[in-house]
Amino acid sequence: MGAWGTSLYANDSTCDIRGEYVDKLRRGKTNEEATFELIEDNQEIMGDVEEEPLFWYALADTQWNYGRLLSEVKEKALFFLDQTGELERWKESGEKQLNAWKHTLNKLKEKLLSTPPPEKKVSAYRLYKCKWQLGDVFAYQFSGEYSKEKGVFGQYIIFRKISEDICWPGHIVPTVHIYQWIGKEIPELDEIKDMDLLITKFRPMVLVNNPHKKKEYLFDILTASEKAIPKDRLTYLGNVQGDDLFQYPGYSYKDQKYFTGYARAEWKNFEKEIIDQYNAWVSL
Repeated sequence: MGAWGTSLYANDSTCDIRGEYVDKLRRGKTNEEATFELIEDNQEIMGDVEEEPLFWYALADTQWNYGRLLSEVKEKALFFLDQTGELERWKESGEKQLNAWKHTLNKLKEKLLSTPPPEKKVSAYRLYKCKWQLGDVFAYQFSGEYSKEKGVFGQYIIFRKISEDICWPGHIVPTVHIYQWIGKEIPELDEIKDMDLLITKFRPMVLVNNPHKKKEYLFDILTASEKAIPKDRLTYLGNVQGDDLFQYPGYSYKDQKYFTGYARAEWKNFEKEIIDQYNAWVSL
Protein backbone atom coordinates (compact mmCIF):
# COMPACT_ATOMS: atom_id res chain seq x y z
CA MET A 1 0.00 0.00 0.00
CA GLY A 2 1.27 3.44 -0.89
CA ALA A 3 0.10 5.91 1.79
CA TRP A 4 0.62 9.67 1.95
CA GLY A 5 -1.51 10.49 4.99
CA THR A 6 -3.80 9.15 7.70
CA SER A 7 -7.20 9.93 6.18
CA LEU A 8 -9.17 6.97 4.87
CA TYR A 9 -8.38 7.65 1.24
CA ALA A 10 -4.79 8.78 1.65
CA ASN A 11 -3.55 5.49 0.25
CA ASP A 12 -3.67 3.62 -3.05
CA SER A 13 -5.68 0.64 -1.82
CA THR A 14 -8.78 2.45 -0.59
CA CYS A 15 -8.73 4.90 -3.51
CA ASP A 16 -8.71 2.02 -5.96
CA ILE A 17 -11.62 0.21 -4.30
CA ARG A 18 -13.72 3.37 -4.13
CA GLY A 19 -13.03 4.13 -7.78
CA GLU A 20 -13.68 0.61 -9.00
CA TYR A 21 -16.95 0.33 -7.09
CA VAL A 22 -18.35 3.58 -8.49
CA ASP A 23 -17.08 2.68 -11.95
CA LYS A 24 -19.02 -0.59 -11.89
CA LEU A 25 -22.20 1.23 -10.88
CA ARG A 26 -21.70 3.66 -13.75
CA ARG A 27 -21.44 0.69 -16.10
CA GLY A 28 -24.92 -0.43 -15.09
CA LYS A 29 -24.04 -3.02 -12.46
CA THR A 30 -26.41 -3.43 -9.54
CA ASN A 31 -25.07 -2.83 -6.05
CA GLU A 32 -24.93 -6.56 -5.44
CA GLU A 33 -23.22 -7.26 -8.78
CA ALA A 34 -20.63 -4.54 -8.21
CA THR A 35 -19.90 -5.86 -4.71
CA PHE A 36 -19.59 -9.47 -5.85
CA GLU A 37 -17.27 -8.55 -8.72
CA LEU A 38 -15.05 -6.46 -6.45
CA ILE A 39 -14.71 -9.33 -4.00
CA GLU A 40 -13.91 -11.74 -6.83
CA ASP A 41 -11.41 -9.32 -8.38
CA ASN A 42 -9.58 -8.92 -5.06
CA GLN A 43 -9.30 -12.49 -3.88
CA GLU A 44 -5.52 -12.21 -3.74
CA ILE A 45 -5.70 -9.80 -0.79
CA MET A 46 -8.33 -11.67 1.19
CA GLY A 47 -6.62 -12.95 4.31
CA ASP A 48 -3.90 -10.31 4.14
CA VAL A 49 -3.78 -8.71 7.59
CA GLU A 50 -3.03 -5.27 6.17
CA GLU A 51 -4.78 -5.12 2.82
CA GLU A 52 -8.08 -6.91 3.45
CA PRO A 53 -9.26 -4.48 6.17
CA LEU A 54 -8.65 -1.55 3.82
CA PHE A 55 -10.79 -3.25 1.18
CA TRP A 56 -13.78 -3.52 3.52
CA TYR A 57 -13.25 -0.03 5.00
CA ALA A 58 -13.32 1.59 1.57
CA LEU A 59 -16.20 -0.48 0.25
CA ALA A 60 -18.35 0.06 3.34
CA ASP A 61 -17.64 3.78 3.47
CA THR A 62 -18.38 4.28 -0.23
CA GLN A 63 -21.56 2.24 -0.08
CA TRP A 64 -22.68 4.25 2.96
CA ASN A 65 -22.04 7.50 1.09
CA TYR A 66 -24.16 6.30 -1.83
CA GLY A 67 -26.94 4.99 0.41
CA ARG A 68 -26.23 1.41 -0.65
CA LEU A 69 -24.48 -0.17 2.35
CA LEU A 70 -25.02 -3.93 2.29
CA SER A 71 -25.31 -5.65 5.66
CA GLU A 72 -22.55 -8.17 4.90
CA VAL A 73 -20.17 -5.38 3.87
CA LYS A 74 -20.98 -3.43 7.01
CA GLU A 75 -20.38 -6.51 9.19
CA LYS A 76 -17.02 -7.19 7.55
CA ALA A 77 -15.86 -3.61 8.01
CA LEU A 78 -16.98 -3.52 11.65
CA PHE A 79 -15.25 -6.82 12.29
CA PHE A 80 -11.91 -5.48 11.10
CA LEU A 81 -12.44 -2.17 12.91
CA ASP A 82 -12.42 -4.18 16.14
CA GLN A 83 -9.14 -5.91 15.25
CA THR A 84 -5.62 -4.61 15.83
CA GLY A 85 -3.58 -6.44 13.21
CA GLU A 86 -3.91 -3.72 10.59
CA LEU A 87 -2.57 -1.13 13.04
CA GLU A 88 0.86 -2.76 13.24
CA ARG A 89 2.23 -1.02 10.18
CA TRP A 90 1.42 2.39 11.62
CA LYS A 91 3.58 1.84 14.68
CA GLU A 92 6.66 2.32 12.53
CA SER A 93 5.42 5.80 11.62
CA GLY A 94 5.32 6.94 15.23
CA GLU A 95 2.67 7.50 17.86
CA LYS A 96 1.30 10.66 16.25
CA GLN A 97 0.58 8.90 12.95
CA LEU A 98 -0.80 5.84 14.73
CA ASN A 99 -3.22 7.92 16.80
CA ALA A 100 -4.30 9.86 13.72
CA TRP A 101 -5.14 6.61 11.90
CA LYS A 102 -7.00 5.31 14.96
CA HIS A 103 -9.03 8.53 14.90
CA THR A 104 -9.86 7.91 11.23
CA LEU A 105 -11.06 4.40 12.01
CA ASN A 106 -13.11 5.53 15.02
CA LYS A 107 -14.86 8.09 12.81
CA LEU A 108 -15.53 5.40 10.23
CA LYS A 109 -17.02 3.10 12.85
CA GLU A 110 -19.32 5.87 14.10
CA LYS A 111 -20.37 6.53 10.54
CA LEU A 112 -21.14 2.91 9.71
CA LEU A 113 -23.24 2.57 12.87
CA SER A 114 -25.29 5.63 11.93
CA THR A 115 -28.21 5.77 9.48
CA PRO A 116 -26.96 6.09 5.89
CA PRO A 117 -28.41 8.71 3.52
CA PRO A 118 -31.04 7.82 0.91
CA GLU A 119 -29.78 5.96 -2.11
CA LYS A 120 -28.04 8.31 -4.53
CA LYS A 121 -28.51 8.12 -8.26
CA VAL A 122 -25.40 7.12 -10.18
CA SER A 123 -25.25 8.42 -13.75
CA ALA A 124 -24.26 5.89 -16.39
CA TYR A 125 -21.32 6.64 -18.64
CA ARG A 126 -22.15 8.28 -21.95
CA LEU A 127 -19.76 6.46 -24.23
CA TYR A 128 -18.72 7.58 -27.70
CA LYS A 129 -18.43 5.12 -30.60
CA CYS A 130 -16.72 6.15 -33.81
CA LYS A 131 -19.12 6.21 -36.77
CA TRP A 132 -16.46 6.20 -39.48
CA GLN A 133 -16.08 3.07 -41.58
CA LEU A 134 -12.83 1.13 -41.94
CA GLY A 135 -11.03 2.59 -44.94
CA ASP A 136 -12.61 6.06 -44.71
CA VAL A 137 -10.16 8.75 -45.80
CA PHE A 138 -10.23 12.35 -44.54
CA ALA A 139 -8.33 15.55 -45.18
CA TYR A 140 -7.76 17.63 -42.07
CA GLN A 141 -7.05 21.36 -42.35
CA PHE A 142 -4.73 22.99 -39.80
CA SER A 143 -6.32 25.99 -38.14
CA GLY A 144 -4.69 26.46 -34.74
CA GLU A 145 -2.11 28.90 -33.45
CA TYR A 146 0.60 26.25 -33.46
CA SER A 147 0.14 25.69 -37.19
CA LYS A 148 0.68 29.43 -37.71
CA GLU A 149 3.94 29.25 -35.78
CA LYS A 150 5.09 26.35 -37.94
CA GLY A 151 3.98 27.88 -41.23
CA VAL A 152 1.33 25.32 -42.18
CA PHE A 153 -1.84 27.20 -41.24
CA GLY A 154 -4.64 26.40 -43.69
CA GLN A 155 -2.77 23.42 -45.15
CA TYR A 156 -3.94 19.82 -45.10
CA ILE A 157 -2.91 16.38 -43.95
CA ILE A 158 -4.55 13.10 -44.96
CA PHE A 159 -5.44 10.17 -42.73
CA ARG A 160 -7.30 6.90 -43.18
CA LYS A 161 -9.18 4.84 -40.60
CA ILE A 162 -7.46 1.47 -40.22
CA SER A 163 -9.14 0.09 -37.11
CA GLU A 164 -10.63 1.11 -33.76
CA ASP A 165 -9.37 1.22 -30.21
CA ILE A 166 -10.77 1.84 -26.75
CA CYS A 167 -9.97 4.53 -24.23
CA TRP A 168 -11.20 5.03 -20.70
CA PRO A 169 -13.90 4.48 -19.66
CA GLY A 170 -14.94 2.69 -22.85
CA HIS A 171 -15.03 5.14 -25.74
CA ILE A 172 -14.49 3.46 -29.12
CA VAL A 173 -12.11 5.74 -31.02
CA PRO A 174 -10.62 5.65 -34.54
CA THR A 175 -7.19 4.20 -35.17
CA VAL A 176 -5.72 5.81 -38.27
CA HIS A 177 -2.76 5.86 -40.62
CA ILE A 178 -1.53 9.40 -41.21
CA TYR A 179 0.26 10.07 -44.47
CA GLN A 180 3.63 11.78 -44.48
CA TRP A 181 2.32 14.68 -46.49
CA ILE A 182 1.25 18.27 -45.87
CA GLY A 183 -0.07 20.37 -48.73
CA LYS A 184 -2.15 23.37 -49.71
CA GLU A 185 -4.50 21.46 -52.00
CA ILE A 186 -6.45 18.33 -51.15
CA PRO A 187 -5.17 15.51 -53.39
CA GLU A 188 -7.35 13.13 -55.34
CA LEU A 189 -8.17 9.89 -53.61
CA ASP A 190 -6.09 7.76 -55.98
CA GLU A 191 -2.99 9.88 -55.27
CA ILE A 192 -2.66 8.80 -51.65
CA LYS A 193 -1.68 5.22 -52.54
CA ASP A 194 1.80 6.50 -53.43
CA MET A 195 2.25 8.46 -50.19
CA ASP A 196 4.47 7.20 -47.39
CA LEU A 197 2.95 6.70 -43.97
CA LEU A 198 4.00 8.88 -41.06
CA ILE A 199 5.78 7.04 -38.24
CA THR A 200 3.72 8.13 -35.27
CA LYS A 201 5.14 6.58 -32.12
CA PHE A 202 8.84 7.42 -32.10
CA ARG A 203 11.03 10.34 -33.02
CA PRO A 204 13.88 9.47 -35.42
CA MET A 205 16.64 9.33 -32.80
CA VAL A 206 14.74 6.74 -30.77
CA LEU A 207 14.86 4.35 -33.70
CA VAL A 208 18.45 5.29 -34.52
CA ASN A 209 19.52 4.43 -30.99
CA ASN A 210 17.24 1.39 -30.78
CA PRO A 211 17.22 -0.19 -34.26
CA HIS A 212 15.41 -3.27 -32.91
CA LYS A 213 12.28 -1.23 -32.24
CA LYS A 214 9.44 -1.76 -34.66
CA LYS A 215 8.26 1.25 -36.63
CA GLU A 216 4.71 2.16 -35.60
CA TYR A 217 2.28 3.91 -37.93
CA LEU A 218 -0.97 3.53 -35.97
CA PHE A 219 -2.43 6.55 -34.22
CA ASP A 220 -5.51 6.78 -31.98
CA ILE A 221 -7.57 9.96 -32.10
CA LEU A 222 -9.07 10.15 -28.62
CA THR A 223 -12.67 11.27 -28.67
CA ALA A 224 -15.19 11.37 -25.83
CA SER A 225 -18.17 12.76 -27.76
CA GLU A 226 -19.37 13.55 -31.26
CA LYS A 227 -19.25 17.25 -30.38
CA ALA A 228 -15.49 17.08 -29.87
CA ILE A 229 -14.87 16.25 -33.54
CA PRO A 230 -13.78 19.38 -35.50
CA LYS A 231 -16.06 18.62 -38.46
CA ASP A 232 -15.48 22.04 -40.00
CA ARG A 233 -11.82 21.07 -40.52
CA LEU A 234 -12.51 17.62 -41.98
CA THR A 235 -13.20 16.78 -45.62
CA TYR A 236 -14.31 13.25 -46.44
CA LEU A 237 -12.47 11.95 -49.50
CA GLY A 238 -13.93 8.47 -49.82
CA ASN A 239 -13.22 4.91 -48.77
CA VAL A 240 -10.17 2.83 -49.66
CA GLN A 241 -10.26 -0.86 -48.78
CA GLY A 242 -7.13 -2.96 -48.31
CA ASP A 243 -5.39 -5.76 -46.45
CA ASP A 244 -4.13 -3.32 -43.81
CA LEU A 245 -7.59 -2.87 -42.30
CA PHE A 246 -8.38 -4.87 -39.18
CA GLN A 247 -11.40 -5.14 -36.94
CA TYR A 248 -11.55 -3.63 -33.49
CA PRO A 249 -10.08 -6.33 -31.23
CA GLY A 250 -12.90 -6.13 -28.69
CA TYR A 251 -10.96 -5.37 -25.53
CA SER A 252 -13.14 -5.42 -22.45
CA TYR A 253 -13.18 -3.42 -19.25
CA LYS A 254 -12.75 -6.59 -17.20
CA ASP A 255 -9.59 -7.52 -19.11
CA GLN A 256 -8.14 -4.07 -18.34
CA LYS A 257 -6.77 -3.86 -21.88
CA TYR A 258 -7.32 -0.20 -22.55
CA PHE A 259 -3.91 0.84 -23.81
CA THR A 260 -2.58 -0.76 -26.97
CA GLY A 261 0.63 1.23 -26.99
CA TYR A 262 -0.29 3.14 -30.15
CA ALA A 263 0.53 6.84 -30.30
CA ARG A 264 -2.55 8.84 -29.35
CA ALA A 265 -3.84 12.36 -28.82
CA GLU A 266 -7.09 14.18 -28.21
CA TRP A 267 -8.38 16.46 -30.95
CA LYS A 268 -7.26 19.53 -28.99
CA ASN A 269 -3.65 18.28 -29.15
CA PHE A 270 -3.88 16.64 -32.56
CA GLU A 271 -2.36 19.43 -34.64
CA LYS A 272 0.72 19.91 -32.48
CA GLU A 273 1.42 16.20 -32.22
CA ILE A 274 1.18 15.60 -35.96
CA ILE A 275 3.08 18.73 -36.99
CA ASP A 276 5.95 17.92 -34.63
CA GLN A 277 6.10 14.29 -35.75
CA TYR A 278 5.96 15.25 -39.41
CA ASN A 279 8.72 17.85 -39.05
CA ALA A 280 10.90 15.39 -37.16
CA TRP A 281 10.80 12.86 -39.99
CA VAL A 282 10.89 15.10 -43.06
CA SER A 283 13.91 16.97 -41.67
CA LEU A 284 16.11 13.85 -41.89
